[in-house]
Amino acid sequence: MGRRFVGSGVSAAVVIICALATGSAASAAKLHARPASRGLGVLIPAHKGQTLPVHGGTTDSLNWSGYAVTPGSGVTGVSGTFTVPSAGLDPPGFAATWAGIGGYNTSDLIQAGVEEQSFPSNSILGDQYQAWYELLPASETPISDCTGDASCTVAPGDQMTVDIGNVSGNTWKISIVDAGKWSWSQDLTYSSSESSAEWILEAPTLVAQTLLANVGTVPFGPTSTYTEGGTTHTIAAGSPTQIDLGTGAVNEATPSALASNGQSFNDCAYALSCPTP
Repeated sequence: MGRRFVGSGVSAAVVIICALATGSAASAAKLHARPASRGLGVLIPAHKGQTLPVHGGTTDSLNWSGYAVTPGSGVTGVSGTFTVPSAGLDPPGFAATWAGIGGYNTSDLIQAGVEEQSFPSNSILGDQYQAWYELLPASETPISDCTGDASCTVAPGDQMTVDIGNVSGNTWKISIVDAGKWSWSQDLTYSSSESSAEWILEAPTLVAQTLLANVGTVPFGPTSTYTEGGTTHTIAAGSPTQIDLGTGAVNEATPSALASNGQSFNDCAYALSCPTP
């Protein structure tokens, strides 16, 4: 996710201002110490020269945590459900939960989900929860005019469903539903590699890599599927790769093992372990 203002990605200057708003110059220096982003929402490998597995295994990333399936071509749909987490203040930061197609080992990505940010109420940022879609390399687009709630209001605990599917050619339909509150859909034009499908908790980027907000345990599921060759599959059926957000020493986020349904998992921020749902 490559949003170009606070709520997804921030410049180094804004990161420092936010840290100073909490009263800690040391925190500001720590936040700025992350390496510059090498992409706008695609997976950023944690190590130089890192080889990304394409059929199973585990890999480390500087911005993604979750699961990806990587057939290499022919992914024409992805569906995901998740519970919007509450972004905590220790540490304050940014997060995004989403489902998408592409971006694992390619430069294209079509994605949709919810952003979560958390900063003290007396800072210039405060809390924010918002639904969006993004077609790289374009910026994130916050959605509006939802059926049931024109403001498309999102709050922690909401049950979200994201569906992205190919209509024909380069036409894709993106649908987002906040259960019991509102729904939204739109047809868009995009040239996709159709190379992978993902279900991700992300620490967004802009000029510098942001610090993941402490969102605790984020439940994904019960639906996490992708469509390939006209057939719908679960995550488990696609020889998925598990992605940890971190360098492999102390991770900012780690997904659990998949549940017995092959679709549900937890993604845990700043935790020593992550229980399977």
